[in-house]
Amino acid sequence: MRKSAERFKLQRFMFETPSGGRLCRYMITDNLLPMLEINQWIESKSLRKPSTGKEYAKKLVVYLNYLHSIGVEYDAASNKHVKRFVQKLLYGNFEEFKIKTLETEVVCATAARYVTVITELYKWLDDNYETNILFHTKTDTRNVRKSFLYGQIYSSDYRYIIDSGLHRQKSRREYVKWYSDDEKNALCGGFETLRDEAVFRVTLEGFRIDEVLSMKLDHYDPVERIIQPARSKGKPEVREGGHNHLRVVALPVVLCGLLDRYIQTERMTAENESGIISDSLFINLQRGNAQGKPLSYGNYLKILKRCATRAGIDPAKIRTHSGRSTKVMEYLENQALHPEDGVTDAIIMESFGWASSESIAHYRDHNNQIIARAVAEKLHRRKGGLND
Repeated sequence: MRKSAERFKLQRFMFETPSGGRLCRYMITDNLLPMLEINQWIESKSLRKPSTGKEYAKKLVVYLNYLHSIGVEYDAASNKHVKRFVQKLLYGNFEEFKIKTLETEVVCATAARYVTVITELYKWLDDNYETNILFHTKTDTRNVRKSFLYGQIYSSDYRYIIDSGLHRQKSRREYVKWYSDDEKNALCGGFETLRDEAVFRVTLEGFRIDEVLSMKLDHYDPVERIIQPARSKGKPEVREGGHNHLRVVALPVVLCGLLDRYIQTERMTAENESGIISDSLFINLQRGNAQGKPLSYGNYLKILKRCATRAGIDPAKIRTHSGRSTKVMEYLENQALHPEDGVTDAIIMESFGWASSESIAHYRDHNNQIIARAVAEKLHRRKGGLND
């Protein structure tokens, strides 16, 4: 029996700009006709980076075709339908007992990305298309009746389905989340270029790797010893020639010396050999087609893992985000040991570019002995100390 064509499809469109150029965008069609509201949202996701809009649209097509298969339109869906969609991602066809195996293609992170796409879509619809319906938050555990309320999609917490469903299928990967001083020294001594050590040390100052790789040469001030990224998660990207509104971080003298040597030697040589004058701070050094072009995330991750092997650290436990986690714990340790310094949660939020103090909790090491001992010392100080 011939399978019927899918109702919703991802299509590539080419638009002509006012200047006569061409702009490529990805849109979703309903029986080959573009969808107005849906594609407005996808375009909002494409403004900063077109590939982001494409990835969101690909996941949304899967969700829309699932709703069509059960006879539900996206503007009539409730969180009950979202839950069923997530369950289908995790377990396959539940009704026919075709439970997905340990080798399931949809792991927890992938399912969470689908939930993010669906949630953001309905939030955007609620914000941009007025209705006469009052939204409310679901507070009990009973199923919500079918409704046209967008609020039902994102006001109910159904992420627990992902966590409870997959933790038995696939254990969490263990990472080195916080570097010890010995591990930091071992890694810094294991890099083969000044550039690679400099990138690592900049992450130790609390930057995400994407922020580090976005840094421009003129965003580093060796005299004032400060640096800024050109893009940061959840914030508008700095336009070429525009004012850099992103956070400023002061760098230690040792790191500035390392950056200066890299710029004056390795980076200058790569530019001269490649003939490419780049505004990126960190560029490819090896001769070849990529020399002089911006260093990519994938390339740096491979470099970091090879360095970990030389340093005697399991490369499977290495990730690029651990430098930022380590810096957060340094701030929290200082809070516990030296409250007189006045390093408040507000200062930490400002230093790491967070809008909420809740973000700190994700980076906190609850097994940190320095903080545990500092707190205990304060509690027992009037009794003569911990040894009494």
